[in-house]
Amino acid sequence: MPANKKEGIVFGISMCFIMVFFMGLLNISIHLGKFNLESIKTTLIAFPLTFIIAFVLENVVIGKINHILLEKFVDKSDSKNAYILFNCFFIVTLMSLVMTIIGGFLGGDNIQTILSEFFIRWPRNFCAAFFLNILVAGPISRAILMAIQSRNEQNVSSINNC
Repeated sequence: MPANKKEGIVFGISMCFIMVFFMGLLNISIHLGKFNLESIKTTLIAFPLTFIIAFVLENVVIGKINHILLEKFVDKSDSKNAYILFNCFFIVTLMSLVMTIIGGFLGGDNIQTILSEFFIRWPRNFCAAFFLNILVAGPISRAILMAIQSRNEQNVSSINNC
């Protein structure tokens, strides 16, 4: 896990990048009724704004709620995997709830459509986001983080050897 603020930002950006892109691609493809070049182009056009919204939301609101929940449910003696699983569950639950609503607005839906389709969209988004987080975004982001930490350790070790 991130050891400092800089590593936390890199980890957060990589997680958010992967999650926002693929969840956007999923929802846009469903909205268009197919996966094709148009759905990829639309996802790329919507990506910057969606990324900024998701990144700020996760860091300003959801992250604080997640931290409170983790303190209540995960003990310091629990395994690293338990921490990762609970963290994933809380973040995905909260972010999928909020982003299902925000995504509807960004997609041009009115409040009536968003509310009437919420219990169809949100379970689908939760399931897709949970497995995307556990199987793709989390491992890739942790691999990036480990590479950064390994490089930093090598730099420190080479400085100490001089």
